[in-house]
Amino acid sequence: MQPDKENVKDSRSALNFLIEANILSNEGIVDVPNEFVDKHLKLVETFNLKSKKEIASHDLKFFINEAKADNGPGVPTKRWTHKSVVKMMEESDYADPITEMKRRARQTVLLALSKGWNGPPYDAIELAKILEHEIAPNDEIADARTVPLNKGKFRIEYNPFQKTTRLNFSIGHEIAHTFFTDCYQEIRNREENPEANRQLEQLCNIGASELQLPYVIFPADANNLEEITIEGILDLAKKYKASLESFLLAFVDAVDRPCAVMICTFLTEDNLVMDYSKRSSRFEINIPDGFRLPSDSKGYYCNVPGTTQRETVQWPFMDRQYDVFYIGISPMRRERKPRIAIVVVPNDGKGKLQNRRIQIEFGDATKPKGKGLKVIAQVVNTSAGLGIGFGKSLSMNYPEVKTALKEWKARKQDFRLGNSQLLQVRPDIYVFQMLAQNGMKPKNDETLLDYPSLKTCLAELRDTAKELNADVYMPLIGSGQARGKWEIIEGLVYSELVNQDVNVTIYLFGSPKADEFRPRSTMSSFNLKSTWQKEK
Repeated sequence: MQPDKENVKDSRSALNFLIEANILSNEGIVDVPNEFVDKHLKLVETFNLKSKKEIASHDLKFFINEAKADNGPGVPTKRWTHKSVVKMMEESDYADPITEMKRRARQTVLLALSKGWNGPPYDAIELAKILEHEIAPNDEIADARTVPLNKGKFRIEYNPFQKTTRLNFSIGHEIAHTFFTDCYQEIRNREENPEANRQLEQLCNIGASELQLPYVIFPADANNLEEITIEGILDLAKKYKASLESFLLAFVDAVDRPCAVMICTFLTEDNLVMDYSKRSSRFEINIPDGFRLPSDSKGYYCNVPGTTQRETVQWPFMDRQYDVFYIGISPMRRERKPRIAIVVVPNDGKGKLQNRRIQIEFGDATKPKGKGLKVIAQVVNTSAGLGIGFGKSLSMNYPEVKTALKEWKARKQDFRLGNSQLLQVRPDIYVFQMLAQNGMKPKNDETLLDYPSLKTCLAELRDTAKELNADVYMPLIGSGQARGKWEIIEGLVYSELVNQDVNVTIYLFGSPKADEFRPRSTMSSFNLKSTWQKEK
């Protein structure tokens, strides 16, 4: 089967011919320019085309645009089949519904801003009122839903017992439903038929992101970050009260630097696979669909929402080393499989994130994540009391910690400031108790933490960790009831442990005195100010 010259003047006619040829000819395709053959093969593989009827149901312009995208910025290449989405495409001048959803959301943003909508954060309830939709709490629904009324108006019902970020996103998601011209035909509720409505709900998520993070405002904030790290991103997301997943997608769309986001799901506890990715316009490499994270990735430790890890990697598809920041995110509704988001940025020769830095992550220091042996560091006091914070939590998880401390106190000659003891609480977990706090009740502004004793204990911890070939984990030791200054403690941890090639991870779980921890230290992997969140 041979094309005439007219058929190959442009890519549209060539692709049209090639798709027809693939279906109708068993003899192969000859005398066609290689560039068109390559495009054709990509399209056939991507869309799994089988029949003339299937071809007729799609706009070839859409095929071409999706092929050019090459899985670049945006949601993965796909065929759109949901009836509401197909209708949106028919109404649109654009080849794909994502672009059209963004256009409609941005029009709404401009209208709302002109009517006094302000932020950040941008209140979705206020937006619904500006758009003259009814808005009503309803604690009988799990999330939110859109109920059509008369004359193109809607009532948005929402469960009021949600976190502020989730509530804002849920209402924004329902507002995005109203951008579909057939929304009046039925109640829109994401809890019903999630598989059948996946494409529709995905587009509404994109619309909600556009509403939470207005494109005429947000890019300035995104590009003001001095450095792209998970901490800076979390701080900015908190400012906008935006859900993390929608924030990340908007962030890479707005930022004028190389950056990508990967959203992954745990298919099993040891199989973490990418659902989709999105990259900034300056991020040059393609991330392959369905990429499975290597088994030694620290991402496997982030199976709880809010927990974080980081490392420098060079995965098979990468042309150089990249810094990757992992954070656990909420599972999809009804699926309940753990998910993580990964922020990817070029390393640019800065040295590996995991090298000679105190790693500071979100998590529970009583349950350290990692391979091999782990030592939990605990500061104890001369009263042998466990207090109401980390010590109490540690003893609840490992009752032998409290017993061992009482027995140690009974050995009066040994129970002295600067001494320490090691106990094994699990086959792979040890607790290293350091006697470095003088009593439990400070007088006036007295500091109970004894720095010289802490230094001595940390040196002993270093030797113990090296002997065991173990990594060390701890909370912000000595900076709570002991009233120690973190900048001093951090220096001791760095000099006695990290600078002596002992890996240290500090877990942040929450603190009523979070604002006190604000150093911008090069000894730690990120700015502590941004790690604290009052809303969990």
